[in-house]
Amino acid sequence: MAFITEKEELKPGLILFRRGDVEHRMWYCRMKMPKADRYKTVSLKTADIGAARERAFDQDADVRFRIKHDVPVFNRPFRDVAREYLLTQEARAKRGEISVARPKKLRAVIEGTLDRYAGSTQVHLIGDERWGGYPAWRRENGAGRNRRNGVREVTDEMAQSFADHESARRTKVQHTKRIRVLKPIAVKPQDVHAVPFISDSTIRFEMSIFGAVMNYAVKKRYVPASQRFDERPKLKTTDIGAARERAFDQDADIRFRIKHDVPVFNRPFREVAREYLLTQEARAKRGEISAARPKKLRAVIEGTLDRYAGSTQVHLIGDERWG
Repeated sequence: MAFITEKEELKPGLILFRRGDVEHRMWYCRMKMPKADRYKTVSLKTADIGAARERAFDQDADVRFRIKHDVPVFNRPFRDVAREYLLTQEARAKRGEISVARPKKLRAVIEGTLDRYAGSTQVHLIGDERWGGYPAWRRENGAGRNRRNGVREVTDEMAQSFADHESARRTKVQHTKRIRVLKPIAVKPQDVHAVPFISDSTIRFEMSIFGAVMNYAVKKRYVPASQRFDERPKLKTTDIGAARERAFDQDADIRFRIKHDVPVFNRPFREVAREYLLTQEARAKRGEISAARPKKLRAVIEGTLDRYAGSTQVHLIGDERWG
């Protein structure tokens, strides 16, 4: 039986049809992508020919709008994009551009925690909230290896879930080593349901891979450039080793700032603007400027400028914020 039946061409590159391999009578439309040998098929969710024609033209207009404004036409789950990225890294490893071990580490994270967190999510729906929520989700749904990072109590169900994940991980390792495993390796949950926290370094490593996949999606034009995540959320560490290292970093940073006359204390634009306003009011009292000038300045500083940049640290205001 033919896949396309009752075909009707609405215009060049846009056809209306029914499927011959299903029992329902719903209409579909297929659109050809401009300047590419690709098609997009959409179910119109109606059996009425008039409504189907109208919806087909709406879909065609939507595709043209997306192409014009550089918005992805084809939706893809994060899982598929991550696998594509993984294939590129495996190819790089074969060419000697990166180490052979690198793709193995990527695969463990991509097919593990990242897949559980965002695998089924459409990649164009991953925004700042989803990106920034990863550390909290990871700490809540993961178990670390070192108790020096601190421990937390978990429920019986969570402890069993951790045991199941560890069982699947060990079984997969055996298969990777080509060791025959007749049944999954059993892992029993601990009697005392206290598990170590995930370390900050682990979360940073996983987020670097998360960001690399999203950057790959931007490069392939699956998502717009606004979904490029280069900055990772700041993490409050419970790792004593990392804490010592950061303390020395902060001390070195302050010494560098003092030596090179760089401000040590960050200040919001609002406070600097108020200081400036006080100097202008003092000048008005001395008769250096008109008495009306500080009033005009106050209206602008405490109005539009405060709304635009009041809470922004003044040292972060650059050309982009200014322009």
